[in-house]
Amino acid sequence: MVRCLNICYQQVNTTALKTKIQIPQDILSTIDFANTTNGGMSEPVLGISKGEEGYEVRIKAAGLTADSFQIDVLDNRLWVYHLVMLFAERADGMDNLQSARTLGNLFLSNDVNVENIGARYDDETRELRINLPYNQAKRNFRRHIDIEKW
Repeated sequence: MVRCLNICYQQVNTTALKTKIQIPQDILSTIDFANTTNGGMSEPVLGISKGEEGYEVRIKAAGLTADSFQIDVLDNRLWVYHLVMLFAERADGMDNLQSARTLGNLFLSNDVNVENIGARYDDETRELRINLPYNQAKRNFRRHIDIEKW
């Protein structure tokens, strides 16, 4: 009886391990898998200031270099992120899976000129600086609209 229990227990554990290894790829890309397997990540420091020429966003994130940062404008939002590898190695012919880790997702007000947004990385302070210039055409814009009578 004891021998049967050991064999049955080994078969159950082997089956359980196989199902845990076969996690669908689409699920891995949406969960916070990288943070769990890599032992966690430090939070970035983000600051926004308003100046004469526009807004300035400063982001400092531990372990990231200038090439690590990615910046996209999506409609009226500024998305700052970096890509995290999910696996160290994959089989030949398979691309490494990456997951985007958001560092900042900021609303862009109407007075920002999205066409002239610029960014630079300061090696000395290890800080990303994003310049959001004012859109002078929309800044302090005022117009009176007459109402037509029919």
